[in-house]
Amino acid sequence: MTPFNEFVQSVQGSFAANRATSVTRLALVVVAAAVAWWAISIWRRHRRARRELAQRIRAVVASARLSAADLEDLARIATAGELPMIDVMTVLAQFEHATGRLLAQEPPTIRPSLGSWFERVRHLRRALGFSPLSAHLWLLSTRELVVGYSVVMGASTGHVAEVNEASFAVDWPATVVLVPDTSLSVTIDRPDDARYVSRVRVLGVDLLPASSESGGRPAGVRGFFAHDEQPERQQDREYLRIRVSAAVRVQIVDPPAKAGGASAATAPPAGPVPQIAGTIVDVSAGGLSLHLAVPPSGLLVRGRHLHCWFTLDSQARFEALPAVIVAADPVKGPPPGQQHLRLAFVSVRDSDRDRLVAAVARHQGGAAPSAAAGKA
Repeated sequence: MTPFNEFVQSVQGSFAANRATSVTRLALVVVAAAVAWWAISIWRRHRRARRELAQRIRAVVASARLSAADLEDLARIATAGELPMIDVMTVLAQFEHATGRLLAQEPPTIRPSLGSWFERVRHLRRALGFSPLSAHLWLLSTRELVVGYSVVMGASTGHVAEVNEASFAVDWPATVVLVPDTSLSVTIDRPDDARYVSRVRVLGVDLLPASSESGGRPAGVRGFFAHDEQPERQQDREYLRIRVSAAVRVQIVDPPAKAGGASAATAPPAGPVPQIAGTIVDVSAGGLSLHLAVPPSGLLVRGRHLHCWFTLDSQARFEALPAVIVAADPVKGPPPGQQHLRLAFVSVRDSDRDRLVAAVARHQGGAAPSAAAGKA
């Protein structure tokens, strides 16, 4: 090979090496840029999530008027329950789980002292809006009991007299015998909900003061019980019920009867009957309960007939299902200006009933612990 040819080949090799080096460098730059973009995007998502979480916490703090000490207590409770603090602040089931684990470490007592964890949890329960428990939420712990609930033990019936985070008390007839530090089963009856069987331990017993009716003898006994964090819900109804929040529209199909005259149920309405928007609280193949804005004609009462339109999922859309009001509460508390109604479906086609059963089964399978399905 001539010297000239050797020179040409060396020049060509040099250019080829430079081209290979440039491509390699470009590829490295592209990879580095992609990694940097990925890391920055993750950092931005995390920062946005932290900001949103901080905003949610601030909103709860402002709404509940929580103090710095309250926030410290909530952080301790969340740590004990191994849960995010925002969940403890906003989800009843998570609040019960975390506070139950924390209070289990405290020595048992009947009436907590001021400043104890029992009292601090009771304060937070009220501040966060978890007390009093809505009649339409299921009982997750006997710490949610309300004074006046009926309690049955064997053939004896008592009533809840006191409730705090450490214990609850039931007033029984004088014939009931309770032995401290023993365990027994009681059945708690919650109106408009279900029965709950609880396994509880007797913490103490007091005699109720004598009255004139008791002839100088004790009027009864007050038993103090440790809490049950997992009371068993029992209901003997035909259809499974699930708690679900969904929009519903209803239309009144019979006007109210007029006093002193013929039944207005036979009189046709003066014009088109408007539909009223509401929110479903729970639903089963047998009926549903809902919050409904009070119509201009006034409060709805038991026995009124309605048609219902609602959608549970893409496979469960229902139109003009006939129903009758079986229970109607007066307007009270949130949501303002609304009644709570319980409806029973009537004359529902078999195909619609089957779709309702299937929809409830689908939702029941994916329900959260706080909305676990029961029978309704």
